[in-house]
Amino acid sequence: MPMNTIIVRMNKHEQKIFEEYAKMHDKPLSTIMKEALYKRIEDELDKESIRAYEADIQDDEVDVHSHEDMKKQLRL
Repeated sequence: MPMNTIIVRMNKHEQKIFEEYAKMHDKPLSTIMKEALYKRIEDELDKESIRAYEADIQDDEVDVHSHEDMKKQLRL
């Protein structure tokens, strides 16, 4: 699959930091940047899922059971 190019502008200091980090992990800078962006997206999606879950709990739309209750229900 053909790869697209995105230009990221940075100053010399940023470039040095990012390139040293990529070298330290023995990965191309483009890979490091993609991984960082994927991680950021994943973190935001996780936070949104948690917020939605907590809102559902507040609205009594989720049944929450303790570990002990589950053991009793499962007869363990």
